[in-house]
Amino acid sequence: MDLLPEVRVPAQRPPLGADEVLVSGAVRQEWVITTPDLHAHAGLPVDVHYVTTRRREVHHVQGVPLHQVLQRTRLLLDERRKMDHLNFVVQARSEDGFQVLLSWAEVDPEFGGCPALLATRYNGEVLTRPTLVVPTDGRSSRYVRRLCGLHLVRVDQR
Repeated sequence: MDLLPEVRVPAQRPPLGADEVLVSGAVRQEWVITTPDLHAHAGLPVDVHYVTTRRREVHHVQGVPLHQVLQRTRLLLDERRKMDHLNFVVQARSEDGFQVLLSWAEVDPEFGGCPALLATRYNGEVLTRPTLVVPTDGRSSRYVRRLCGLHLVRVDQR
């Protein structure tokens, strides 16, 4: 008699391509979006202003609003919870491991309406991987260059 339960080993995911971003986490299905696909849906260019420790800067960016990408994502919602999608955060991660969090409500136009952008063109340069840009921030600390993952996480109530 075998006393150990059977363990399912998840299938290995192929490595991401140089221009791919994985959307994963508490979603019905993981999916990958490419920078060229994002750029095909990019809006008009915008100027973003921010302050570094040394000076004020203005950068010219073009891309897709983060909330448009998130609208494609089917969250694993708990129907018993009122407005459960407001319990989620988006963990944006770069190739080098740098990460930032944005709340779903912060990005959702019906709530915070933060115009976070997945920039595919930055100061005229077409990017291999997008850069998460948060134009309303006074600093660029939440900018995620060479974005490779958007991971959706439910923040459980304790």
